[in-house]
Amino acid sequence: MHHLYDVLTNNFAEKKQKKMQEKITERMQEKIQERIFSDCLWFIDSPKPLAENTPDYPLGYLTENYLIFFQNSQESYLSLDDVVGVSICDRLENIEEAFFQVKAYHLVELSAVLGLGKKRQRRLKTYEFACPNTEVRSRWIVAIQNLIRGLPIDNQNPAVNQRLQIFLNPTSGKKQSRIIFQQISPLLDNSHLEYTLTETTRTGQIQDTLSEINLSEIDGIIIVGGDGSIHEAINGLMNRSDWQTAILKPIGIIPTGTGNGLAKTLLEISGEPDDPLSAAFLIAKGITQGKYRPLDLAKTQQSGQIFYSFLSLGWGIISDVDIESEKLRFLGSLRTDIYALMRIATLRHYPGKFAYLPAYLPETEAITRSGSLTGVASLMGEYQSECQTFKKCPNCLAADKQIPPTKQQDWQVMQDDFVLIWAMNISHATQNIKAAPHAHLSDGMMDIIIVRRGISKLNLLLAFLKAAQGKHLSLPGIEFYKVRGFRLEPLTPQGILTVDGEQVEYLPIEMEVKRGLARVICA
Repeated sequence: MHHLYDVLTNNFAEKKQKKMQEKITERMQEKIQERIFSDCLWFIDSPKPLAENTPDYPLGYLTENYLIFFQNSQESYLSLDDVVGVSICDRLENIEEAFFQVKAYHLVELSAVLGLGKKRQRRLKTYEFACPNTEVRSRWIVAIQNLIRGLPIDNQNPAVNQRLQIFLNPTSGKKQSRIIFQQISPLLDNSHLEYTLTETTRTGQIQDTLSEINLSEIDGIIIVGGDGSIHEAINGLMNRSDWQTAILKPIGIIPTGTGNGLAKTLLEISGEPDDPLSAAFLIAKGITQGKYRPLDLAKTQQSGQIFYSFLSLGWGIISDVDIESEKLRFLGSLRTDIYALMRIATLRHYPGKFAYLPAYLPETEAITRSGSLTGVASLMGEYQSECQTFKKCPNCLAADKQIPPTKQQDWQVMQDDFVLIWAMNISHATQNIKAAPHAHLSDGMMDIIIVRRGISKLNLLLAFLKAAQGKHLSLPGIEFYKVRGFRLEPLTPQGILTVDGEQVEYLPIEMEVKRGLARVICA
């Protein structure tokens, strides 16, 4: 009986796998069936072609998604999604033919540490091709360049290389920024990107530079650093007299910091692995094709000063761990995990007053306090989701949605003893913590996580452990809110308050979400 069950189960699995493979093949055929360009093309690793213009000289093809060529008499498909650049490749030993090469960064699966599971990573592969003459080669290069830059294949205007201003923070994280940039710079070169590299020597240099730089001379701003450097860049742009256009300059991140929350968020949304080379690949593809996403910013006011936040506000155990763990910086991102365990063991409570303006949703004006995400889900409706690529994310696409004007009675107030208040603008607080799984890049809302006095240490520990996958919101004692703005007033004489991971004054603070104000490079 068990044998029969196994046979039936295996047959069912095989049929299911076969159907899935047929669907994949069908989708691939749909992508490659419309060939929009063809000409003579010889893949170098294939047998030598015959003379030019003979019927046996191999042809290559282009579709919107693939470069199709013959390799040992078999059709091969190179996805243009992986291609970053194409360039002339001279071979002096043969002057009769014209050569060019295509640089592609393919996603490959590697065995993880100790062989546990698989890890995705991008790897460079260079494809070399020959054409019968320079005229054919030029046609191929122009056609491929047009497609990978998102231009019509028959575009005849010379491609203009994008210009980047890169800021490198050598003291960020484990102080590996220089080494990491050396590792990823060949990808930028292969993508034919032009850039100016500025290595910072002091805090505030990025902000000061972007407050004055001529932005018309660059197409994007790249940060090789952490979230603190991004905070400087955004506030530098917002401090300008032309801030309304300046803030639209796209920002990309090569993560070398301790937390890297924004970089992790953008890579996850784009379906890329979490590493600096993949971040550089996302920048190269995004900046050449104009793939930018609006990003909400939070206008922050404290002690008469105004600045802008892109990541988070932390109070209670969150800010304690963030700042007090600085002495463990040599551990990298592990420092916060280890220090969090120490703080949970000796838990503190903070009296405070928190007033917030609930997010306007179709079903309700407020997301009320709930110890269960099930209760929240019935109120959130379509907002019970994760951010996706821009074309597929209805919450981010609805940028023109009219929000009713604020009324005084719309504000909700709570005063209590808190363990933490965590306001998140994006999904990831760090590479390892998905604090706000339902946060969107440009939905006009912040996600608030609140824990009050009375939660058990076990549930708090579970919340920190489950936050790695964003599975913590359903635990008892974890409250979740979507808000358009809030005001936090600590009622203790001493404590730590952080904005974007940096310590600010321990005074009342207000945040108001400004929808889609900035631009980031993202799918």
